Amino acid sequence: MSAVEDVNEDTWPDFYPVGVPPKSAEEAHGEFFRLVRSDPPTPHCFLSTHEEYPNRYKKCRGEALQCVYGTSFYSNIQGASDTKAKFPEALGDRLIAKGEVMSFMGVMKKTFLDPAHYTLWLRKNSLIHEHFICTGDVS
Repeated sequence: MSAVEDVNEDTWPDFYPVGVPPKSAEEAHGEFFRLVRSDPPTPHCFLSTHEEYPNRYKKCRGEALQCVYGTSFYSNIQGASDTKAKFPEALGDRLIAKGEVMSFMGVMKKTFLDPAHYTLWLRKNSLIHEHFICTGDVS
């Protein structure tokens, strides 16, 4: 049984469509980095792409469409720093936060070409922001 099937359906946000999170996702675990808006991080810093950019899904298909409903994280600080540098208009003012994700928060999957990029699909009321602290930027 996958981590997705293992959980009561009402723990996922109401806006998740059928097939999200994907059955291939595994329980969230490990140390990750996230580009956040404030120090300390708040729940608003962990919104899904769909919540931040409600029309983004219109440009996506397949796995990319599933990822729109998740939240991007990085397995190392360099991945977060590189993404911030790659998109200065959208992410230039973001801070890098580090934290530990745990299975009760949701499920995750390695996504896209960036070797450090993961998508996490967060459960309702995960309180993930309470497990992250800002680290500063990588020079």
